[in-house]
Amino acid sequence: MAASLFTQEGDGMIVKAGWIFRQKAFFRKWKKSWIVICSGGPVRVFKNKQASRPQKSYNLKMDCIVIKTGRQCQYLLPPNGIDSSALIEIVLTGDRAIKLCANDPETARMWLNALMKAQSGKDLPTPRWERRNLNKEEVLNLEYQSCWYSCCRNNKVDDF
Repeated sequence: MAASLFTQEGDGMIVKAGWIFRQKAFFRKWKKSWIVICSGGPVRVFKNKQASRPQKSYNLKMDCIVIKTGRQCQYLLPPNGIDSSALIEIVLTGDRAIKLCANDPETARMWLNALMKAQSGKDLPTPRWERRNLNKEEVLNLEYQSCWYSCCRNNKVDDF
């Protein structure tokens, strides 16, 4: 199981985890990153799914000023071949920002919903389906599409 899917103490439940483009500050180059969003605000950016330590760590509940999407991200250009409606910019305190881009607008909406749930800190509704109810092929397909919500117990994702 991926090390990045183990939550740290006080993180709460994993709301969403998956691959998404993140714009690096240096040269403003887009690069795919594995991102884990937890209820209560923590957002962790990993180099890959197996990484045990995050490259970056943010707390939306404490640091988020606003989350912009699509055309609101006026100065962002998406990666080649991706529509600008898939852009997400999280403006943080201290003149910081997380610039993300999903593969398509529908996936961007799912990431936005997860970010808003993490920021609000409200109890999450029960997912439509739980990861353990899917067969291995279905889980891999959903992970590839970067659109699964996980079900956690005892601070770790259930293995299938």
